[in-house]
Amino acid sequence: MLPFCDARPSLIFLVFPLQSHILDLRCIPEALPYFVTPKAVDEDSVLLQQLPHWAACSITQALEFLTPAYKGHPRVMAYVLRVLESYPPERVTFFMPQLVQSLRYDDGRLVEGYLLRAAQRSDVFAHILIWNLQGETITSESKEVSSGKNISFQALLPVVRQHIIDGFTPKALDLFQREFAFFEKVTSISGVLYPLPKEERRAGIWRELEKIELEGEDLYLPTAPNKLVRGIRVDSGIPLQSAAKVPIMVTFNVVDRCGDRKDVKPEACIFKVGDDCRQDVLALQVIALLRDIFEAVGVNLYLFPYDVLPTGPERGIVEVVPNTRSRSQMGETTDGGLYEIFQQDYGPVGSPSFEAARKNFIISSAGYAVASLLLQPKDRHNGNLLFDNVGRLVHIDFGFILETSPGGNMRFESAHFKLSHEMTQLLDPSGVMKSETWLQFVSLCVKGYLAARRYMDGIINTVMMMLDSGLPCFSRGDPIGNLRKRFHPEMSEREAANFMIRVCTDAYNKWTTAGYDLIQYIQQGIEK
Repeated sequence: MLPFCDARPSLIFLVFPLQSHILDLRCIPEALPYFVTPKAVDEDSVLLQQLPHWAACSITQALEFLTPAYKGHPRVMAYVLRVLESYPPERVTFFMPQLVQSLRYDDGRLVEGYLLRAAQRSDVFAHILIWNLQGETITSESKEVSSGKNISFQALLPVVRQHIIDGFTPKALDLFQREFAFFEKVTSISGVLYPLPKEERRAGIWRELEKIELEGEDLYLPTAPNKLVRGIRVDSGIPLQSAAKVPIMVTFNVVDRCGDRKDVKPEACIFKVGDDCRQDVLALQVIALLRDIFEAVGVNLYLFPYDVLPTGPERGIVEVVPNTRSRSQMGETTDGGLYEIFQQDYGPVGSPSFEAARKNFIISSAGYAVASLLLQPKDRHNGNLLFDNVGRLVHIDFGFILETSPGGNMRFESAHFKLSHEMTQLLDPSGVMKSETWLQFVSLCVKGYLAARRYMDGIINTVMMMLDSGLPCFSRGDPIGNLRKRFHPEMSEREAANFMIRVCTDAYNKWTTAGYDLIQYIQQGIEK
């Protein structure tokens, strides 16, 4: 069983008459949602008295109990806190965005109490909590907040932040100040570069990086707390193209916290200013949950949920996916499609190296097909598709998910996932959806989708907890209801498998994907 997601077996409840066998069910965490309901809370049901004796559920199920529907019922809250306390703080940091959102409804300040206690147990937990609190802060330049509930939430953020800092020991306070000052200096370089002409910005980054000193050997990468920083590669700093301000990419020398301290390796991060990273975090949380689900059930699918950390209002740090280049970058060196590029990079069709790369492409394409069906990411141009050095596909940039899409794309991205013609050349050499590789791809998509359905509630809870966050993906339509519909809980496994097969066939036949790539090429110069 995954520690973070519930798979609720319905057959249990056909065997047991529920209330008469409540004592038998207390050892089954998956049974909890059938007893702890908003209605049970409203009626203060006697069933809630069993909660102190109930086995701990997953964190994702506990998160649902923090939503307003459960009204902060004391017995429910006591159970939730017991679940959270049962995990090491570093494990809980994965759900930090959801825990911060739960402060909106924390009238009894019980969640706040848990966060403060966990912060005293773990410096990393405390730091990630503070960064997330800062990431939720609304500046005077940001969108006005009209809801009184949101105003009180905004007022609470600096209070909680200060309580955490006040609870630091002198040693912990020293680490906090050095860690935050170091990465604030790197992030602030973006503001220095903004007024400079583009041709002067790279030299400007180098000048600013040279001024930054590393104080101590215990500073770590915020996106990878297990990586201790040993220095900055000054000449690695480059400005990136963006509609926002001037994001920069910087490579650090790092060592593993628990490994050989002499084994220094490069690790690159992107520092963004003027760009809200919180929606990317949510999308990557879902992708990380799917990755863990696939691994738990033994389905050979590949996903790479790179790390993103909001560090302030419209500020954040993004892990650079290692050993990758975008499809548009690949187009700068050749006129051929993916089929030709793979032969150029890995050898002729049929060779062991080519077929290994093609297999990697299949398992990663299938993984992202399932993730895309659920998240509905748009703006899937070739600048947002990466390929690593063994042929695996990685999606980046989740500014448009769920019900949102870029203005003016005229619904060109109407398939559930991107499957361009050049992708089908690799997946289906026959061109008629009958080749062994195409059938393998579809089979993996089906297995991945069926596995995701088993853990549907954990994924939906993770997204639902962010509903009041103000993220753009919740600004229109019914994002939670439609997400649930895409799991098709009403379908049998056979029906769901047939549905996923139809999704793959539909993506194969869509001409609109090529149309959107053409628009991106004309408007922004992004290679098709």
